[in-house]
Amino acid sequence: MSTEQVLVLVAAIAAVWAALFATRADLAARRAMKRFEGATKPVPNIVFGQAAPGQSVELEVENLGGTLAAGGIIVHVSDELYAGELSLPDKAPPRRISLPFVVKAWKRQLEPQCLVLIARDATGRCWDYVDGGKRIKNPRRWLSRQLRDLRMQGMIDFPKVTGKEPR
Repeated sequence: MSTEQVLVLVAAIAAVWAALFATRADLAARRAMKRFEGATKPVPNIVFGQAAPGQSVELEVENLGGTLAAGGIIVHVSDELYAGELSLPDKAPPRRISLPFVVKAWKRQLEPQCLVLIARDATGRCWDYVDGGKRIKNPRRWLSRQLRDLRMQGMIDFPKVTGKEPR
C-alpha cells in the first residue's frame, strides 16, 4: 500500500468519525431544545364559570407550565361570544378572570367552548391551544385568519400577542 492510499484511508476514517460525532451533537442539541421548550411553554388550564346573558363570563385560569407573557381567548357560551386578553406567571395557581361580552353568536352552544386560545411565551413564541398546543409561526396572520373565519374582524384584537400596537 502506498503512502497516498494510506492518507486517503486515514482521511476517510476521519471523515466518518467526524460525521458520526456531528450527528450525535445534533441529536443532543435537538433533545436540549425540546427540554427547554417544555420548560418555557405555557400550559393554560381553563374552567368555565357561570354567565348571565349580556354580562361578562367568569373563567378560572391556571398555568401549569412556563410564563404566559400574553394570551388571547375567545369563548362561545350559550349564544354569546366573549373575548379578552390574559397573562400569567409560570406555574400560576388558579385565578378568576372576567371576559366581556363581544357579540351574539350565530348559533346556540349547549356547552361552553373555547374558539380561540393563543398564548405567547417569554421567548416570544406563540402557541395555539385549541389545536393541541401547536406552535404558530406567524401569529398576526394566524389570528387574522381565525378572526375572519369567526366573522369577528375589527371586533376584537390581541395586540400584546401579535406585537401590533393598538389603534
